Amino acid sequence: MQKRVGIFGGSFDPPHNGHLAIIQSAIKQLALDTLFIVPSFLNPFKNAFYFTPNTRLAWLEQITKNIDSKKCALSVLDFEVRQNAPTPTFKTLKHILNSYDFGTNARYFLLLGADNVESLPKWAEFSWLEKNVEFVIIPRNNYTIPKNYATLEFKEIAISATELRKMLELREYATLKKWIPQEILESVIKEANCKKEKH
Repeated sequence: MQKRVGIFGGSFDPPHNGHLAIIQSAIKQLALDTLFIVPSFLNPFKNAFYFTPNTRLAWLEQITKNIDSKKCALSVLDFEVRQNAPTPTFKTLKHILNSYDFGTNARYFLLLGADNVESLPKWAEFSWLEKNVEFVIIPRNNYTIPKNYATLEFKEIAISATELRKMLELREYATLKKWIPQEILESVIKEANCKKEKH
């Protein structure tokens, strides 16, 4: 049996219902046996994170444990957080290849937002990644997906983590309730308020 392995990395700063919808769509559409959700320590193309890596990791573990993933093994991978530094995707994939035995003919699917497609060729070891994973693009508003990439059939998310951080700054809690999973909402608000008090 050929194993189908998905990798969904991101800042998840903070995680939101859009991320959960992507996870559920990917499991179903790609018929995944395993899906790794990989919070970054820091996106190599960004210079700061809002919530700490360990906080984001804990939140992801909390909100994904109740996902009905049926035959798919769901795993929040702490590899990049443990590196304590920005980690290029190829290193994460090599870690997965070396640490898990999915068999020599396994297929690996790397999920990424349409906003990342343009910068893809600049990714470290891009040609190695092209040979070892199949890119699956998540639609984002105002971004065109080149025809040579597989696309997740997914209605564009009407929110981004950037917008959620703005809402937290402005204390727009009623709107936040729609987008941040109930299990972590209180913790997200508390962490954001602690940040404000420190500034």
